[in-house]
Amino acid sequence: MNAVHRPTAMLASASMAVLDRWWDPSTHLVTDPLWGQSPRRARVRETGLYALGLLARGGPGDLDRARQALEAVLAHQLDQPGAPWHGTWLRFPHEPALNHTSLAWRDYDPNWREFIGCTLLLVVMGWEDQLPGELVGRLDRALDLAVAGSLARGVSPHYSNIALMAAFLQHAVGKRQGDAATDTAGVELMQAVLDLFESHGAFEEYNSPTYYGVDLYALALWRRHGSNPGTVARARTVELALWRDIAAHHHAGLQNLAGPYDRSYGMDLGDYSGALGLWLWLAQGRQGGVYPALDRPHQHQWDLGLGPSVALLGLPELPAEVRAELDSFSGPRTVEQPIDGRRVARSVLEENLMVGAEHVGGDRGSLHDQFHPLTAHWRLADGVGWLRLVSALTIDVTAKRAGTDAVDVALQRANGGDLAFQVRADGLDPAALTAQRWELPGLSVAVDGVGELVRVEAAPDGTWWLRYRSTGGPGGAELALRHRPADPLG
Repeated sequence: MNAVHRPTAMLASASMAVLDRWWDPSTHLVTDPLWGQSPRRARVRETGLYALGLLARGGPGDLDRARQALEAVLAHQLDQPGAPWHGTWLRFPHEPALNHTSLAWRDYDPNWREFIGCTLLLVVMGWEDQLPGELVGRLDRALDLAVAGSLARGVSPHYSNIALMAAFLQHAVGKRQGDAATDTAGVELMQAVLDLFESHGAFEEYNSPTYYGVDLYALALWRRHGSNPGTVARARTVELALWRDIAAHHHAGLQNLAGPYDRSYGMDLGDYSGALGLWLWLAQGRQGGVYPALDRPHQHQWDLGLGPSVALLGLPELPAEVRAELDSFSGPRTVEQPIDGRRVARSVLEENLMVGAEHVGGDRGSLHDQFHPLTAHWRLADGVGWLRLVSALTIDVTAKRAGTDAVDVALQRANGGDLAFQVRADGLDPAALTAQRWELPGLSVAVDGVGELVRVEAAPDGTWWLRYRSTGGPGGAELALRHRPADPLG
């Protein structure tokens, strides 16, 4: 096997080896490991992804286990025409029955239609002739239900990662079933998503280490299996544009993407399972450090289930400049990107420090702890430190270079209110934190105008929370970040 394909085989085999360990032969479902988040649960979506990986691997016993897994997935689909959850799947077996008080994302996930539906499409497209005819018929029935629910829901093209998958699901199932109306609906949704991207050169779910990975997955589905030539050509162009954006934000030395993050479940790709990390693994190999070590606990571990699918779909032909930026840091730069006409993201990348900031320009919506309009990563002797702003308030953030390994940040808020900063830097001394200055391992932060520092709290996950109470109403604040390479801890 040549070097170009070696990371593909490594990703497939490494992710499948872990999923093999998570397989529960008594339930025919993939189950969280012992160190997983509490409570441990069997997972329906990941079981479907594992079934696809088994079929792709094709080893002794894999076909029988894949059949068992697919049967278990089919048993947990919801078939209730007229209900908003029609055609989706349970997230976990034995979830409570849904009723008129049930809410999306609290009691069920409407996006499981698209996630599991696209997986089942890959199964029937690639292995229909190896599966029992009765099972294939049930898979097609499940796809019909998923599409019916997806069409009734009418996902917005602004919801990038789900809209891309919904469009492919509708298009591909329409083609498979000879249903021109469903096929057309999928193509039209895809064109609407592409129109939005092309209008500003960005998805509205901007710079997300998790959902960029799903975007790339859905675009790869179109690249490999789409059958509308014009739409496929546009999708390929957007796929490469997304890779260029990723490369612009990628810091090979810090082994992360610079923020800001519109939606993220973690801050260090070496410490949590981000779907984008799987694609970077495919592009760089494991030496890129963009995925956690699989032999130790890490957060969001279930996203590893997408690994076999990423390996199966493969990379496009990446431009030379993208590969070069993924391999090594090309030097300090500022990246600015308008997102949707009012929001603007700016990222400042230095040799040992990078900062992300987003000018929101209005209400950002209810992303809660997924939205990080201010982020920072910096080099430590062993790994990286990071911090992020956490707030339910609408806060505009801007950042600018202030010299070598130095960045100035300005915050502007329309209303007074409490703010919190979450920090991860091994060796942090809480006594070195005051309202006006944080002396962190490897980083000094001068703070002006944020308010009163009321609590410094250690969290069980190894992070620290710096909680501020506003001493006034609307107004601005400033942070000056300076990397400290002489710090013996960093």
